[in-house]
Amino acid sequence: MGVQLPDDRYIPVRPDDLVDALVDDAASLSIGGDDLRALAEGLERVVSQEIEELRRGVDRAYDPHNPARDTLLVGGAEQLATRAAGLGPLVSYLLDKANYESLDDVQLDAALRAANSQGVRIRFEPERLETIELWVRGRTTARRSVRSLRRPIRGQEHEVELYRRLAVVFRAKGEDELNLKLFREIPVADVEALLPHAEVQMGALDRLKVLGGSLGAMGGVLAKLFETTVAATQMLWLAVLALGGLSVRSFLGYRRAKRLRLSQMTHHLYYQNVANNAGVLDQLVASIGNEELKESLLAYLVVRRSGVTSTEELRAEVSRWLDQRFGVAVDFDARDAVQTLERLGLWRDRGAWTLREPAEAIAELQRAWQERRTAGAHLAAAARRE
Repeated sequence: MGVQLPDDRYIPVRPDDLVDALVDDAASLSIGGDDLRALAEGLERVVSQEIEELRRGVDRAYDPHNPARDTLLVGGAEQLATRAAGLGPLVSYLLDKANYESLDDVQLDAALRAANSQGVRIRFEPERLETIELWVRGRTTARRSVRSLRRPIRGQEHEVELYRRLAVVFRAKGEDELNLKLFREIPVADVEALLPHAEVQMGALDRLKVLGGSLGAMGGVLAKLFETTVAATQMLWLAVLALGGLSVRSFLGYRRAKRLRLSQMTHHLYYQNVANNAGVLDQLVASIGNEELKESLLAYLVVRRSGVTSTEELRAEVSRWLDQRFGVAVDFDARDAVQTLERLGLWRDRGAWTLREPAEAIAELQRAWQERRTAGAHLAAAARRE
């Protein structure tokens, strides 16, 4: 069973580039370019305020469980336990809001069974972990060189499926630290190589190389045994020495192959690691801010232009525009965008799918920012997941 790839909700366009593109299309969106930029600036102020509050809350919650923490633990056991209880839901909230999708047990099992990192076979020991979660965002394909029996050195190019981003969240048994790893452009079949406590095993190609060399040496020994005319005891000693040399050769061959695989795996991880632990959370928080800004701006403009009356229609319209304008396939998160517009007070009548006019919406965003009306919205939403 293959891995079921998740839908891609992420919009792979910078907010400023998106605003520029929308200004170019302002006439078709029934809004002036100046109003559109003012609306985007108002949204950015409020969203940035929410994100800064979220950043402080995340830093406070994660610091006691950060493997790289260099500060003292302050607070009683009960207080620290309360903060620890909310950390898991908070991390899940961040990943979901940053448009990552969690791999369920079936998908995770399929990915682990398919694991084969450029010829490396990996053994994973889940019994050493308290919890482990894999989250992915985006998918694509790429041409990669894969070694085979026909081309064991140079390899043969194949099209492989990639996760654009892969987040690994795990806690080892008996430890309080919560580890987070973020990788980019990871082949679906390479997932297991990035998991904690993964160990390199000999692959079929490695065994064939060792066995092939060993058989070659044994063939030479057998030929000498058949050709020789020495006594039986001499033949026996010759066989013992040959088998001893064969064992050493096989062992050394295994060592060389293992070192090569470990070197390849280290190279693979080094260049595709994006962030670790607190750095992962910083990236997620920043991504949430960008996604909230892009989603709410697109939803506001498309609802006003197209007269959509459902989240499904909104999803389809925005996805179509992104495909036409940027050539990207996005499963637009219309539900999240609608909720953001509601939180920011931009609906005139939510039931009738009518929004405030641009001037009124800009004024409403200014008031929301000055009053810090939604500053703690993300932390409150994460707390409701507990």
